Amino acid sequence: MKRKIFIAGVWGKGNINIMEQFQNDVEVEFLRNDFKYFSQIRKIWRIVNLRLGGHGKGIIRWVLRTSLLDNQYALSHCDFDSNEENYIVLFNSALLHYYSRQYFERLRKRYQNIRYILYIIDPMPDGLWPEIQDVLEVFDVVATMHPYNCEKFGFEYLPYAYAKVEDVQISENISNTTLFYCGAIDEHRQNLIAEIVKQCEKNQIDFDFWLKPYGHNSIDNQNVHYTEMPYTENVQRLRSSKCILEVMHKGYVGITQRYLEAVIYNKKLITNNKEIATLPYYNPDYMFYFEKVGDIDWEWLCNNVKVDYHYQGDFSVQMWKKNLLTLSSNI
Repeated sequence: MKRKIFIAGVWGKGNINIMEQFQNDVEVEFLRNDFKYFSQIRKIWRIVNLRLGGHGKGIIRWVLRTSLLDNQYALSHCDFDSNEENYIVLFNSALLHYYSRQYFERLRKRYQNIRYILYIIDPMPDGLWPEIQDVLEVFDVVATMHPYNCEKFGFEYLPYAYAKVEDVQISENISNTTLFYCGAIDEHRQNLIAEIVKQCEKNQIDFDFWLKPYGHNSIDNQNVHYTEMPYTENVQRLRSSKCILEVMHKGYVGITQRYLEAVIYNKKLITNNKEIATLPYYNPDYMFYFEKVGDIDWEWLCNNVKVDYHYQGDFSVQMWKKNLLTLSSNI
């Protein structure tokens, strides 16, 4: 039986890098550019949400529900007829911006041999978003990488993948550091990181922080950079550091990319993820949980313990595919 997995809606440089590891797998097609007006629609939503206080959402949703933009989706041009079974895996972030329940219904009406899998990679601590609730009935399987979402909402568990970036040579201008951070920022995160910067200075910790600009970039320090970087450089810098810092969005918990990077590259992890002690590979010698910045043990950070999680490859892209097909077999 010939089958194909089509992956759409993937955002973020790290996530894109992971899904690109399927490029030599004939059973998987990663639709990196899954919507022609991706960048434009994100700008429109930003204007509506930030500048217009949410006014205009109804008009945008109405347009997305019509067939006006159907031809701009990569899924509308996939060759589903060549396969007996087609699995469309949609990452949920895109669902909030440019997909609609009506689009998926129209696509399935054209092709009866497709099955939809919604993959929720965002934690959703405050419940389901209205957009996700609206579309749930269309999907044959709803899977999540967060165990607590399975318990709370009855979703299927699908651990996330992490593809180790191979053969990345560390640039000569990247120095060894003790603590590394790279990630998006908001007011909550920036306030915590500002406190951590002060403690790093006080305790003479070498640190290297890269923050995605968000509009209020107030930390003035030569080791804090408000800019984005290629994911390969992110890997070079974390490999040159003793420890990865993770600062969660307020209320978020669960398996994260920072956690996966720590395990796979054998790095210490300092995190305010409340679930860290319940996750696979947790080791208190290598992973430190803090509720407030004053909890951080800087001596623990600086000790020279050899880090080895004895990773067994269970977060590989091929294992992710295997787990996905196991879920799909029940459709």
